[in-house]
Amino acid sequence: ASAYNALGSEVVLVSSRDRVLPGEDADAASVIEDVFRRRGMQVLSNARAESVTCTDHGVRVVLQSGEVLEGSHALMAVGSVPNTGDLGLEDVGVRCDPAGFIATDRVSRTSVQGIYAAGDCTGVLMLASTAAMQGRIAMRHAIGDAVVPLDLKGVCANVFTDPEIATVGWSQNDVDAGLIDATSVHLPLATNARAKMVGLEDGFVKLFCRPGTGIVIGGVVVAPKASELIYPIAIAVDQQLSVDQIANSFTVYPSMTGSIAEAARRLHLRS
Repeated sequence: ASAYNALGSEVVLVSSRDRVLPGEDADAASVIEDVFRRRGMQVLSNARAESVTCTDHGVRVVLQSGEVLEGSHALMAVGSVPNTGDLGLEDVGVRCDPAGFIATDRVSRTSVQGIYAAGDCTGVLMLASTAAMQGRIAMRHAIGDAVVPLDLKGVCANVFTDPEIATVGWSQNDVDAGLIDATSVHLPLATNARAKMVGLEDGFVKLFCRPGTGIVIGGVVVAPKASELIYPIAIAVDQQLSVDQIANSFTVYPSMTGSIAEAARRLHLRS
């Protein structure tokens, strides 16, 4: 939807939830939805398509509410299923879950000694970066090298909207659900000097840290190149760095990374 909107198409986004991207950080989703609407996209929340039919001029979409939408094309995001049924896995004893995903442990081993699996077929955070790491772990384990088991809290993820949404580690939903005790700070990019120079107004940096120790446990970046900016936060999460260690590291001025250091400085007083 974001890409077609940017290319100049008229887009209607039908979302079955009360906001777009319900699985992402609520503050991030709010920014994206606001940007979508300002750029002319029609966002229909709490709506669900009941039928889609082809017409002489395109498609006709009927919503459960009875509302009818017409356009040139309809794109449906309905998820994916593993294509493992014809691999003969059951013949050698490799176990799959009821959905067809290959069961693996944190070093990519399957239920059969000497057989490893990596990527989307395992159903483990279906991202290219996760698949690559699973493959590297499997290779190192197979040759007897020392390996660090896969830690999903260290995986970076990115939604390639405009602006992008990048996340790593524990989330706001985790904190709100009481799964972990954390202190957070939300720093709008509008306060960043580099953002002001290039006219950026939408986006923010959010950091989560443990109270007392100040160890960084997660982060969210909403920005045009959030997929690049999340990396230093990912290093902090993986290496259990504290907000003070981040705050005391130099950043280029002016730069977007300055907002990461500034968020860490603000957490020094709160953690």
